Amino acid sequence: MKKILIYLFLIFFNFSFHKAFSQEKEKISGTAVVGATTINGENYQQIGIRGDFPLGKFGFGLDLQLYIDADGEIRKEDWDEWIDYLDKIYYLRWGKKNDPFYIKIGGLDYTYLGYSNIVNGYSNMIEYPAEKRIGMETSFELNDFKTEIFLNDFKELFKKNPSVLIGTRVAYKILGDLEIGATVVTDLNEYNGLNDEDEDGFADDIDMFPNDKNLVTEIDEYRMKEVSNYTISELIEKDLLDSTEREDLFDMNKETSQSMVVSLDAGYPIFKNDKISIDIYTQISHILGHGWGLTFPGVRFGIGDFIKLRAEYRNQSKEFLYGYYDFTYELERAYFERQEDGSLIVKTKKESLEKIKNKMQGYFAGVNFNLLNFVIADISYQDLRGGNENIRSIKAELGLGKKIIPKISTAKAYYYQNNVKNFQELKTPSTMMGYIISYNLGGVDLGFDYRYTFQDKNGDGKISGKKETIKTVGIRAGVTF
Repeated sequence: MKKILIYLFLIFFNFSFHKAFSQEKEKISGTAVVGATTINGENYQQIGIRGDFPLGKFGFGLDLQLYIDADGEIRKEDWDEWIDYLDKIYYLRWGKKNDPFYIKIGGLDYTYLGYSNIVNGYSNMIEYPAEKRIGMETSFELNDFKTEIFLNDFKELFKKNPSVLIGTRVAYKILGDLEIGATVVTDLNEYNGLNDEDEDGFADDIDMFPNDKNLVTEIDEYRMKEVSNYTISELIEKDLLDSTEREDLFDMNKETSQSMVVSLDAGYPIFKNDKISIDIYTQISHILGHGWGLTFPGVRFGIGDFIKLRAEYRNQSKEFLYGYYDFTYELERAYFERQEDGSLIVKTKKESLEKIKNKMQGYFAGVNFNLLNFVIADISYQDLRGGNENIRSIKAELGLGKKIIPKISTAKAYYYQNNVKNFQELKTPSTMMGYIISYNLGGVDLGFDYRYTFQDKNGDGKISGKKETIKTVGIRAGVTF
């Protein structure tokens, strides 16, 4: 009965929402969704509504989703705590980026600070819908002063070991249009990047009962069944029971790993009118306890909304990465790596800095263009070299404008690979790739969203086999209103 009522609510909401707002001047939009998706390796049927409500300066988005398993049961983990109801708010917003005051709370698709040498396209939605984060980005500008702030997930503040990824940049025009800025970004606990579904402190990768906070190992299960220690010891001796105790495992509630980056920058607009802008800038950054990086010179060039170019010459010490908090950061923040003896140990992105053993220099170049709404692209490339080391990164997004191909409402492909020695390997732990395509069939959008990420689970330095490829598939049939 409960399911039927929820389904009727969704149908009614979709109809009422469309009728009530279809005549409004503000462009209110949304999608009613029926389809399939994968969460933590399990398949679910999805029923939901996502709506966007721009009401002048204020705007908000709703994300009401039901995930139904093979037994016809609603995924309880999405509704059993008060904080789950906050997840139904996709975002709250006041103003828009580049307004004198702007704030957005909820899903962050692409977040940048300043010249993006530290925070470069960070997203807290990269693991959606398996992981929904409630972040924030805001900016404030008054006369010659401005500031930017971002935060990855308010829910981390309510964990047993509270922490958060947070950053800010403040800037001031000291002489004419000459602007200087200072940036500080810190991750108070990288280990919060590990997925822990039952929040017992033991990450899902090492928790044999990831949905039960009372059980972690096989021995826990036997003790809960009141099996004697003598019997447990006998089973272990006969290799009929895993000998791992929870005390042998990594406990997130007892460990922390912090990273912090500080930076100074200066920029000056050498030309600007309604259509063309040219800026020059420089920036120096330091990852505390590790290395530094210097950008000089940096140039940005733009022609309206048609094309934006960016180029930098970069020089860095060992143990440094440009754009440390980038689009794939939540995937690299913390992860498990398998050792030769089969054991799993925790690694963090900060530890990866130790692999950069030489001073390096090179360039970065990026272009973003919209060709008459026919082809839309965002491409960037970095190439740094020093000693016998290389650090290369590539980001490429390519999409077609709407109505270019009949019946195709969305067509987009993307590929990211960060901080690798070369591009001989298509798949690495820092790689994300996929494509999105939607068909319009008589007012109904049928959409397919394929996303691939990768984990080196056996620790051999290579991605191979289906077990090391994480495939997330979304299939949606939606009525757009």
